[in-house]
Amino acid sequence: MRIPWQAWVFIVATLVLTYVTRAVLLPFVAGLAIAYLLDPLADKLETIKFPRWLAATTILVLFFTLVTAIILAILPVLQHQVTGFLSSFPEYLEKLTPIIDNMLAEFKGAFGAVSDSESLIAAAVEQGASQAGAIITGFLSKGAAVFSLLGLLIISPVVSFFLLRDWDLIVERVNNWLPKKEAPTIRRLAGEIDSALAGFVRGQTLSALTMAVLYGIGWSLVGLEYALVLGLMAGILAYVPFVGALFAALIAMLLAIGQFGLEFMPLMQVFMVFVVVQIIEAAFLTPHLVGSRVGLHPVWVLFAIFAGGEVMGFVGVLLALPIAAAIGVLVRYAVEIYLKSEIHKGQAE
Repeated sequence: MRIPWQAWVFIVATLVLTYVTRAVLLPFVAGLAIAYLLDPLADKLETIKFPRWLAATTILVLFFTLVTAIILAILPVLQHQVTGFLSSFPEYLEKLTPIIDNMLAEFKGAFGAVSDSESLIAAAVEQGASQAGAIITGFLSKGAAVFSLLGLLIISPVVSFFLLRDWDLIVERVNNWLPKKEAPTIRRLAGEIDSALAGFVRGQTLSALTMAVLYGIGWSLVGLEYALVLGLMAGILAYVPFVGALFAALIAMLLAIGQFGLEFMPLMQVFMVFVVVQIIEAAFLTPHLVGSRVGLHPVWVLFAIFAGGEVMGFVGVLLALPIAAAIGVLVRYAVEIYLKSEIHKGQAE
């Protein structure tokens, strides 16, 4: 399949426009993601004679009501835990500092290749916490941040409604624009991209939510403070394969050391919660919710998320998976064409 030059111009122009307008894209990308996730439900309501506009309205009202209810339910506890964590952080740091100092001293004695400052890591942690506190404190004082937040809360539902209402019409119109000769191939590739993306995003979202609940409950049961905050963090980080889980476990263990010291049993219980949830995720959540049809290798997903974040920040992280899914399908198609070619078969002159 030969891609015409007009298509290349359109692709390049779209990429340039996306990069230039990245500062205002968040509510639109969020609205698009919501519409994409909820489109199958709208299709099911249409099958029972719901008009499309009524199906879109019903689903979005239920969706945002549920999200709002969940936020209002956990917000007081979450706010209490976040406030408590920020106030307790100096105490945790004070407990962690001598432990880190002793580890550095042993490491220095064994290898003799570390800085003269035995509190180097503790100072880095303290500096990082100071920077994070400054960011959180000044976030709402910036007009751009307030505008982005208001845009996310106001514009995203509007965008999601219009896209969800007109989703089938948009797909049909784009379908009519396809070149007749190449249309079957393009439709097949688009279907594979949709299958890979839907399988990962919808499945991974359910998996991440489940893991967040399991982490929160498990760490609460073993007595770890701020378990709700840690559970939510671990669920969000579950989108980043392998590294996200390890980072969540590291944060939980550091907080456990700050709370319990180096007592073996509490630390083992915190760690075992992580192990049990990971076993559940590997044995049940990923096979049943994500499935084997995704076609997105964890390393590719990891690279896409970090690359998207580096290029376009948080918006880039949101766009990373769709772009990664599309590139993955196109690369597999190119390999398929190559394997059928005379070059691979050794028949070319």
